Amino acid sequence: MSEVASEALADFLKQRVGDHLRSVLYYDSDGGNVLYLRDDVAEQYDDSEREKVLQDVRLEAFEKPHQEDLYEHGPLNCTVRCFEDAVEMHFAHDETSGTAVALDGEVFAIHNTFIGKCLEAMEE
Repeated sequence: MSEVASEALADFLKQRVGDHLRSVLYYDSDGGNVLYLRDDVAEQYDDSEREKVLQDVRLEAFEKPHQEDLYEHGPLNCTVRCFEDAVEMHFAHDETSGTAVALDGEVFAIHNTFIGKCLEAMEE
């Protein structure tokens, strides 16, 4: 996957979730590029903290072949982390490149997702 594909994802998410999109980051072996960063999120993270996030997703991408070998499920398409205030999705394209996306946590409930329904079921 290329940065162009990640830009297409960013455009899709802007249309689909609007103001609930927090950030989209593309990275490869040469570095990283912030494709979208909502203003209030930009204020929360300085350059050093953004670099730590980049390092984290790179490490996770490095593990992609191991994860695919460990589970007999086919290619690993995406990992999702659900926090109270945000949902982090990581699309590792290969061992050295990928796209990291952050959405507001409430997106799962608003868009009636399966994970959102599971979270609601546990609250009852």
